[in-house]
Amino acid sequence: MSKSKLFKLLVPLDVKSLSMKDRILSISIYTLPFTLFSVIEYFFIGLFTLELLLIFYILFFPIAYYLLAYEKLEKKYKIYSDIRFGNTFEFFSKMMASFAPGIILLILAFSSIIDKLNLGILISFSFVVPALALFLRTDVFNDKSCLKDDEKIFGYNPIRYGPLSLIIGLYGYINVLQLPDMRMKALLFTVTLIFQILFIVPDQFNKILPFEVREIKGFLKLTVILIAFYAVSCFLIQGNTAINFSRTLSLEYILRHIITWSTAIIITVLLLRQIKKMNSS
Repeated sequence: MSKSKLFKLLVPLDVKSLSMKDRILSISIYTLPFTLFSVIEYFFIGLFTLELLLIFYILFFPIAYYLLAYEKLEKKYKIYSDIRFGNTFEFFSKMMASFAPGIILLILAFSSIIDKLNLGILISFSFVVPALALFLRTDVFNDKSCLKDDEKIFGYNPIRYGPLSLIIGLYGYINVLQLPDMRMKALLFTVTLIFQILFIVPDQFNKILPFEVREIKGFLKLTVILIAFYAVSCFLIQGNTAINFSRTLSLEYILRHIITWSTAIIITVLLLRQIKKMNSS
């Protein structure tokens, strides 16, 4: 086998040029070694490798399905966009959402191993709303949203709205564990769920807001508005617990602050990138 052929199998970017036999071989390169190792290790040591093997296959399934059903996906979703560089919003939405079940199972398995199942359930739940929205709302997250009177605009970009909804969920649900009573926990959980949903219904905001949400300026304005309202809501619910550094270091405490600062950094970088792109356009 030539080096170029091996590279195509290891990095199957040009799927259309690969035969079905080559695609199966490409999948086998990534799955068979781990499968054999897991089965042998399970029978000799008896750890959780079979369960992790199942999770690995669920995580790898979207890639395998993409390779095996490329022509079918191309016909149904049109993988490559005619109006932008790269994949269509419809295809991107489906692919991003298809990884959610495997990620959720991996989080639950890991949290169970370290005896933090409550934390794992809350973290995994943050994937549910954006995953369902990206999978089901192709009537919104599609390439048609990038056209306005034959002019190309930003559109309802699933790569922006989905992760923002996820970040809000991660921050809110992890902080639920830090609140002292059930009423406050339920309130923060509900508020977080509502704002997760608000981030994946930009089409509804476009009907009531005085600016065009599908344009970059409109996306930035909507994002700032939602984050500001969510931040105020969290402050009213949490009080000074969000900035209390006197707590004993624990996994929940560390994760909560990692998520808090990561959220701020990611959103800031995201907004700065969009402003730069807006100024250069």
